[in-house]
Amino acid sequence: MWAICTIMASLFSAAYYFGNQGVKVNPHAFMFYRGFVPFALLLPFIGVVPFIPAWQFYVFCIIQGCVIVFIDYRNYRAMRVWGAEIISSLHPLSIGIVFLLWFTLHPQYLLTSARNMYWLVGTVAALCGVIYAASSYRNTRRSRQAFYYTVPYLFGAAACDVLNKVCMGYVSVEMLVYGSYFYIMITGAVVAAFNLLLFYRQNKTVTPLFGAHSLKISPIMLLLMGSMLFKNFAMFNTSNPSYVAAVLYLYIIWIMIFTPLLNRIGLKCPQTGLKHGKALLLLLSIVILILLNR
Repeated sequence: MWAICTIMASLFSAAYYFGNQGVKVNPHAFMFYRGFVPFALLLPFIGVVPFIPAWQFYVFCIIQGCVIVFIDYRNYRAMRVWGAEIISSLHPLSIGIVFLLWFTLHPQYLLTSARNMYWLVGTVAALCGVIYAASSYRNTRRSRQAFYYTVPYLFGAAACDVLNKVCMGYVSVEMLVYGSYFYIMITGAVVAAFNLLLFYRQNKTVTPLFGAHSLKISPIMLLLMGSMLFKNFAMFNTSNPSYVAAVLYLYIIWIMIFTPLLNRIGLKCPQTGLKHGKALLLLLSIVILILLNR
């Protein structure tokens, strides 16, 4: 079940990527919409949605929102300095951190895994395959500088996946939809609030955030909400959040498939730059990971 939900999340992520290509706004404004639109759309239903009977769930949702603000700021700043290509090549490294961090938090899971070394080696190999295939990192002086700066982002991104899994751990199966509702709304509220302050600090006004152009961005945020919803379902069902983090990189394959089709109808989208050999390795690694962790 976790694999099916993650594949659906990767499809929404690919659609979100395509939607982002046509949006040219201030990064803090974009991040404000990323939080505000989900929050504004979901808030009217708060009176009819049952609350999650665990206060820890809400605390971790707030912490998650704060971590998202940090990694987004760090990521945008790194991209301005070193470029999107170098920084995005480092992102897959967070998968390994998620895997190790989950073992650290749940040592009993490590003991259980150690009893089946063939499974453990296969799972680690599959995760490494995804990391290698999805990354285009080159060991140059500029890339090393970018790596050192990006290390806090990588740990923050890993913490996001772990916190996502922790939040879903406080939700029962019959409350999963409601838990996803509050997760998306609360994290959205935190992200919106911080970026509203950052935007005001830069521009001394928030009026531009509420112009007519914001309506063009709203549909893109619906795609993000779809990705988050299915990712929550996947995190609820997985035994290790690194599996979800890895399979989500299937969105690169969807982009490779759909980009030529979109270009034919006049929507210009850049290629991923992923070589066919690495694309095949990515697919094979994901398939192995899913089969080993059914």
